[in-house]
Amino acid sequence: MMTYRFDRLFPRAVWPLACLLVAGPGCALLWIYTPDADNFRSVGGYLARSVAARFTSAPSALVAGTDRIELSALLLRLLQTGCAIGFAALAWLRASGPAWPAVLRSPAAPAALALQLCLAVIGDMGLIYVFTAQLGTLPLREAMRSLAAAIFLASAVALLTIVAQRMPDARVVMACTLAAAEAVIMCIVTALVLVALRERRARVALAAAHAELQATQALLGEAVRASERLRLARDLHDMAGHHLTALKLHLDLAKRQAGAAAPPSLATASSLAATLLADVRLLVSSERGGCDIDMRLALETLCAGIPAPHIALCIGERLGIDSAALAHALFCAVREAISNAIRHAHAAGMTVALRRDAKGDLLLDIADDGRGSGGAAEGNGLRGMRERLAQLGGSLHAANGSRHGFALAIRLPAAGAAP
Repeated sequence: MMTYRFDRLFPRAVWPLACLLVAGPGCALLWIYTPDADNFRSVGGYLARSVAARFTSAPSALVAGTDRIELSALLLRLLQTGCAIGFAALAWLRASGPAWPAVLRSPAAPAALALQLCLAVIGDMGLIYVFTAQLGTLPLREAMRSLAAAIFLASAVALLTIVAQRMPDARVVMACTLAAAEAVIMCIVTALVLVALRERRARVALAAAHAELQATQALLGEAVRASERLRLARDLHDMAGHHLTALKLHLDLAKRQAGAAAPPSLATASSLAATLLADVRLLVSSERGGCDIDMRLALETLCAGIPAPHIALCIGERLGIDSAALAHALFCAVREAISNAIRHAHAAGMTVALRRDAKGDLLLDIADDGRGSGGAAEGNGLRGMRERLAQLGGSLHAANGSRHGFALAIRLPAAGAAP
């Protein structure tokens, strides 16, 4: 349970934590020490001085201007601390999924990204690097567009600030060099996160494919064993059972024909034949009843091999599935649901429950805590799943969850599922 909660909280906490590590020390130093001239050369410092100049008198020979300095320092502290807090809050909201307003729901929401970019530029405390690191989590095309906008805005604001403050030529050249270096670093940060996430997705996909292979192998082995046991039971019934029945009939006939002269061994042989025939019938019935396919082993193998999302598996007792087609349909439904949760929903957790109801019908309920379908049309995976279930007389109901996520409800009739 603790691992499951950690898996859900970590993606939302990583960017606020990065913001705290980058902006936290700078904010603390601003409140501990008085801001110096270098602090006021930033965008936030320029805004703080401009606002303070409107509400305080200009320094003169009689007035030292300490009020303006103190107000500028206070405004700078509040501005940069507020930008850091706002940036962290937006980072948390953007990673929280569909529980938040639609403007912040998608990681690629332009409004949220634009607001974060403005806070990063105004805050001027390294938040721009946290912002570009976040861009690495977006699709490549969207990440490149947002990265270009970030480089353009950061460079433009830096140059405008230089012009507004009328810096010396040597300082202007140095500032332009630093702006170019920052642009290069922003590209490197975004590229590193993109590569790291692609490598992680590849590892998850490889682990999922390996788990599917192992589960399919287990399911195939169960189906082969069940089929072989059924064949042996059928052959035992058709061959040994029929011969024993004929033997008992002939022994009974011989006993009746001999009458009172029948030896005791004839009665004993007839009794032994009857006992042996009953034992064979009992063995055949036992073997037929034990030909069920072990869906528990296949599903546990599949779910245990998936590194993310965390899957809670619940399987009822005495499912009695002896049909390979039925077992295959259920397995494919679970596999497709897990694949969708990994590729599209980006879910942190999901539940899989397989049981029988009072009528004997098989019920398979699958739910995740991801983004849901978002009103998108049904894909080929769900359509193929629905067609496969319809061939077995089953039904599929797919819908978004009441609060978030996506849910599947599958029902398969009892007919053909168990003998």
